[in-house]
Amino acid sequence: MALDVDGYAVLQAIAAAPEAFPDIRAEIPKAARTLVVRQLKARGLKAHALRNIRDVIGTEAFALIADGMTDAEVKAVVARLDPHHPTLKQATPGWLRRRLAALAAGEAPLRRGESAPPEPAAPAPPRALGSRPFAAVWDGVDHDAPAASKAERKEAKAVAKKERKEPEKKKGKKKE
Repeated sequence: MALDVDGYAVLQAIAAAPEAFPDIRAEIPKAARTLVVRQLKARGLKAHALRNIRDVIGTEAFALIADGMTDAEVKAVVARLDPHHPTLKQATPGWLRRRLAALAAGEAPLRRGESAPPEPAAPAPPRALGSRPFAAVWDGVDHDAPAASKAERKEAKAVAKKERKEPEKKKGKKKE
């Protein structure tokens, strides 16, 4: 039986002293993502193991790895962990990613015959225009000036053009 290196110890050593491995700096995130995705795609993965993975690597890292997974990979993981969810068959990729995050956060998979609780409507994000300093109320009267006709716009253009040219004429006269 051949002896093998302790992979965990090597990875821990690389993480402890990254300056010793400058040439593989770009490969570390790829390898980490690959290893976590491979564990998520494992056939024996259960909901409690998914929660444990999220707790160990952190919420942010888990979210980044889940976002990097393909839609088919996410669907396969959710279908394996929560096969009895009624909306699984017509689910969108966005819903599948939210469901994966919910399962990882601790939500229990549905059992056979259970109905899904209604998803709460997401509250609208606060808008700056709806805040008090920007709140405006219409009093029912149009206070804007009426739109100018074509002739009035043409006349205003001509006046503006004339005003732009006059300073040039004055400059020319001063040089003489």
